[in-house]
Amino acid sequence: MRFADATAGLLLVSLAAAAPSSALKRVASTLPLSTKGRDIIDANGDVFHFMSTNWPGHQEIMIPEGLQHSSVEDIVSWFPKLGLNSVRMPFAIEMVDDYLENSPDQTLEKSVLNAIPGTNGTDVLNSILEKNPQFTKNTTRLQVWNAVGKELSRQGVIIHLDNHVSKAFWCCGDDDGNGWFGEKDFDVEKWKRGLAFMTKFVSNREQLDQGGDADEPRERKTGRLLHR
Repeated sequence: MRFADATAGLLLVSLAAAAPSSALKRVASTLPLSTKGRDIIDANGDVFHFMSTNWPGHQEIMIPEGLQHSSVEDIVSWFPKLGLNSVRMPFAIEMVDDYLENSPDQTLEKSVLNAIPGTNGTDVLNSILEKNPQFTKNTTRLQVWNAVGKELSRQGVIIHLDNHVSKAFWCCGDDDGNGWFGEKDFDVEKWKRGLAFMTKFVSNREQLDQGGDADEPRERKTGRLLHR
């Protein structure tokens, strides 16, 4: 479990090498984007460059990580300070499965303690609640995601929603069961259901630009074959 190290990874910024410095600006009115030849074009007809980072939320706790270190508002504020205009938000289909199947494990308390048992988990939970007093131990994962989405939109950061894995955990390995359709942890019907749900869930986000259907498809190592 790499939850405690998320902040360091969050601030490892990857800027597009070809992006000119003049493009380092906040984006509040550039959507929708389109393409023209090799270029991405914003709503004003100007060439748009993605300057993005990654904010993982696909691991066992299934919320955007690092909230035990800082508030949602403070974390989001770093993106424009660093010249970023977008963020990739990986999620796990398991999170949607739990919601649609009324799992009792969706609260912050259950999510954290199931992922980090014992006193370490309790410490992480208490830190999340201290840094983010709008949440309680009974706040659900999707309520956390909703709060993060609202704050990103408020601060003008474009959201790239990414289905990173089906089963929530670190990605990726050749034999992790998430690599290809029909693998042990890649139930195709649940995957389609999860994508449809998240699309609807974030459809009112002004700054939502795009989404990734599945991350890093790779050779099947586990599970059943779909055909020969």
